[in-house]
Amino acid sequence: MKKAIKSIHNSGNSHVDNEVYFSRVLEKLGSNALTKDQEPDIAAAFLKFAVVTKELSALMKTLMQNINNIVMFPLESLLKGDLKGVKGDLKRPFDKAWKDYEAKYAKIEKEKKQQAKEAGLIRSEVTSAEIADDMEKERRLFQLQMCEYLIKVNEIKTKKGIELLQHLVEYYHAQTNYFQDGLKTIEHFGSYVADLSVKLQKVRQKQDEERRRLTELRTLLRSSPGIEKEMGHTPERGAGYSLHQPQGDKAVGLTRTGHLLKKSEGKMRRVWQKRRCCVQAEGFLEICHADETKPPTRVNLLTCQIKMVPDDKRCFDLISYNRTYHFQAEDENDQKAWMSVLVNCKEGALLRAFDDGGRLGGGVGANASLLELQQAIIRHVQRLPSNDRCCDCNSQNDTTWLCINFGVVVCIECSGIHRDLGVHISRIQSLTLDHLGTSQLLLARHMTNQGFNDVMEATLHAANKPTPSSTMEERYDFIRAKYVEKKFALRTCSDEHELLSDLEHAVNNKNIHHLLQVFAEGVDLGATIPTSDCGETALHLAVVREMGTSLHLVDFLAQNMSTAAIDRQTMVKQDSGGNSALHLCAYHDKTECIKLLSRNGADPALHNAADKTPLEVAQDRGHRTCEELIRHALQRQKTLFENINIDWNLSHDDGSTDFSDDETIIEDRNGCVTPERKGAISRPASYAESPVNMRSRSSTCDSLKSGSSFRGPPPPPLHAKKPPHPQQGNQFCCNRASIFILQIYNFILLYSLNFSFSVHP
Repeated sequence: MKKAIKSIHNSGNSHVDNEVYFSRVLEKLGSNALTKDQEPDIAAAFLKFAVVTKELSALMKTLMQNINNIVMFPLESLLKGDLKGVKGDLKRPFDKAWKDYEAKYAKIEKEKKQQAKEAGLIRSEVTSAEIADDMEKERRLFQLQMCEYLIKVNEIKTKKGIELLQHLVEYYHAQTNYFQDGLKTIEHFGSYVADLSVKLQKVRQKQDEERRRLTELRTLLRSSPGIEKEMGHTPERGAGYSLHQPQGDKAVGLTRTGHLLKKSEGKMRRVWQKRRCCVQAEGFLEICHADETKPPTRVNLLTCQIKMVPDDKRCFDLISYNRTYHFQAEDENDQKAWMSVLVNCKEGALLRAFDDGGRLGGGVGANASLLELQQAIIRHVQRLPSNDRCCDCNSQNDTTWLCINFGVVVCIECSGIHRDLGVHISRIQSLTLDHLGTSQLLLARHMTNQGFNDVMEATLHAANKPTPSSTMEERYDFIRAKYVEKKFALRTCSDEHELLSDLEHAVNNKNIHHLLQVFAEGVDLGATIPTSDCGETALHLAVVREMGTSLHLVDFLAQNMSTAAIDRQTMVKQDSGGNSALHLCAYHDKTECIKLLSRNGADPALHNAADKTPLEVAQDRGHRTCEELIRHALQRQKTLFENINIDWNLSHDDGSTDFSDDETIIEDRNGCVTPERKGAISRPASYAESPVNMRSRSSTCDSLKSGSSFRGPPPPPLHAKKPPHPQQGNQFCCNRASIFILQIYNFILLYSLNFSFSVHP
């Protein structure tokens, strides 16, 4: 107990010191803002936060003083005083008096028996009354020591029990005062924070407008004759659609054979090893093993990105969908030559795929690459924990049937019952027989059978669950109770308002299982969330909060809001500004969300309060990719919505992966060898969407209110990563119809899952 209290006291004091330091930093920021003529609201806000932080640190300091005085001091006094040596010193006088009493008693008893023997008598025992007088002194001493011992024991029990609890009660009162005072401080500060959010939004809009004007001026100045040369910029050559890849030198051609140093992927260390490499005009890079008689590894360049390594002019990376290859050339010129060949070869493969796609609706190479990615995702889903068994009966008999709107895997017997329930309850597809787009595998990648059953079977007794030998009638009754009646889910909310509040928290926290829990409790997914001032639904909120890591939440809401016929209007539900979820996608450049919503029946022709459709919103914002996708939705061409472009985070299990079989260490050019521990290969997401400002929902809604120009939150910063525009600066795409451009754009975005793009100047 003493150790725990001491740790709390020390950590609390450290917390106080850090908060004091933090408040000083905030004061300095506020002072700088005042002296440098920045926005007065910003300076005042920093100073206000400094004051509040200082007040809270003072309260914590008082609490730590109380825990030291009220609990720690009495505890140390007890340990160092009353309990010190309790096992020996406390009982020693009592034990000595008891031994003296027993020794005197035995001595007198022996003397009495000896006297009787000398008198010719035999005595078997001596009564206590006969020796009472002789034992008077020892008896009283023993009783005295017993009283002393019991009094001390009683005192210790009191201090260890009642008095210690009284000290804890006092500390509890001190804690109560701490929380009450802290609450008063925060409540007083809360109204200021609410007003500050609105002020910050206005300041942000002003600054973004200034940045926009400066950007336009910079673009105008750069276009002036001779400026490019002075600034070190050279005009881009129309060398084909490259997704903002480095432009290759066409003089080096499409093929190259030679040796490169490749960083190995050994289990114990990663070293540079010399490998023979061959770039083929068909669009493949062959990497030979140390034993060149083995078949080489073939890497499809169409699904790769070639990136320079800023720290070393000789190195470059080749990033495929499931791993990163690290190469080192002889020198800088050799590196440029290799990169140019790789880029040229990739562009040539892209041109062929584009032509095949135009004639055949998707060329052989494209289909092969798509199938490769889909199969990799399916294998990963099947290897997830608990996905090797049926979600409903634990059977392992043909467990290859996917419920795409819940992301769970079931056996062939249970899949038939799912189909009987109807597509408004469950949508079943085969992982082996059907052609599944990557968008249909999204939920399965994140849900797992175990996670689903933890929610949907929370109150189910194991004995009541069907087994692989159960009859079809037993399965039907169970599956209907589980999916239609949601009979076995735990009830955690008492009313509709609490359910909606949990729904909002699930979306904010990006927790798919929490979202499933409120769904199981019967929440209205299309209802307005409690804290919204402008009629937002959970789908509106999920779209705005989607930053590349919560697309599966949008998919769950889109599928399970649009399944039942009575809920068809949920997909087109508008907020107070008339904006549907599709309007928000177009406004915030959420291309993958557009695919999911369009695939599930979102209305692309809906008008908002400003009488604008999602297409017009995308045009106003300059989001060309969103514009093309919405055009296809209007034309009911939904084939482009079957596949989505995200970072799947698949394990590196591709059979073609080149794990080094040669542990020979090759020195680098500097003669240094630095073996490294093998770590997880981090790869960037395929692209990052424009960041959405994390602000209060009321300010979000205000910014989306009706207006002639659909004014909303300020545009994302210019340095933010955005999907490339399919037609920007590209002579090849300009010569093709927009439909083919969009096909190839989605094709490349789908498979280049590692791409990390930067915005074109």
